[in-house]
Amino acid sequence: MLKRIPKFLRNKYALATLAMLLWITFFHNNDLISQMGARMKLNQLENEQEYYRQRIEETKAAIHDLTTNKESLEKFAREHHHMKKEDEDIFLVIFD
Repeated sequence: MLKRIPKFLRNKYALATLAMLLWITFFHNNDLISQMGARMKLNQLENEQEYYRQRIEETKAAIHDLTTNKESLEKFAREHHHMKKEDEDIFLVIFD
């Protein structure tokens, strides 16, 4: 009967090591599969964080430009809020 079992599985240290690796990989609360999933989620969140930091910097620059430059404020008002001077007409072209 023992001849059918491979030699490395008859060694109690190899068997204990194999059992430990199986336990750590699949059954433990902090198993390797959960750790890899958490690491991937962390990387995704860090990428999103960097994206939002860039957007914040762009917005801060736009706010600074709008508060210090009268021409850019007028341009913003015309483009985004369709404001006009008293003697002007506005024609909006909307593409579908």
